[in-house]
Amino acid sequence: MQSRPLVSVVVLSYCRPTHLRRTVEAFLRVSTYPNLELVLADDGSPPAMQEEMRKLPFDTFLLPSENRGLGASTNAGLHAAHGEFIIHLQDDWLCNGPRDFVEAAIDVMTERPEIGMLRLILPQPELRYTSWTSRRGLAVRVYESPPARRSDYVYTDRPHIKSRAFVDFIGPYLESRYMQKTELDMRDRFNAQTRFKMGFIEGYHAFEDIGADASFNHPMPLARLSAALERVPVLRGAVRLYRRLKQKLGH
Repeated sequence: MQSRPLVSVVVLSYCRPTHLRRTVEAFLRVSTYPNLELVLADDGSPPAMQEEMRKLPFDTFLLPSENRGLGASTNAGLHAAHGEFIIHLQDDWLCNGPRDFVEAAIDVMTERPEIGMLRLILPQPELRYTSWTSRRGLAVRVYESPPARRSDYVYTDRPHIKSRAFVDFIGPYLESRYMQKTELDMRDRFNAQTRFKMGFIEGYHAFEDIGADASFNHPMPLARLSAALERVPVLRGAVRLYRRLKQKLGH
């Protein structure tokens, strides 16, 4: 069984040890995959919370004293992961199967390496896709990339599994204290490339959100506006100059 490729489960966490425990325990209870590496990438939770986290069954603990934002903790987790495939999971998602969702994902991405990422929750219905059936008989949606409409997006930081080749090609996450700014940047970078596609296996909606009431992802209109303005060529230079001046002034 250990001949199966190593899968790293990178769990991102911040100040929610109860949610984190539920997330990890549910994952290990449901998944049947035999070759896992569990990596906890915390984002500077208080010491008492980090002590609680140390009691959980992770192989690697990344517990910094400083809060640096989602991008920095994600990059730290990806750097520490050794797997050929990586499950990207935040600390408020409850795994509910199917039990073979990891095996199914690996089979699909091995057969079709250009599918660099599989979402583990059902994507938004308006996204365009083609249907494909794997040798194992799995029905797979392969999403259009880049999407036909600029308002659509295929990348998401919600639960997904990605290949190491995809991670290396896309590169590190933007390190910002603003969560949405990090997410918007990765969304736009994914949309700008054509090497990798995103997929979804029919019937493999494997996670449910348990932490919406305690989310740290609050609305951040300025980040959205900044990202939108930077996509306009005539305004791109002005936006970047504003950001550099803001950093020099310490804001």
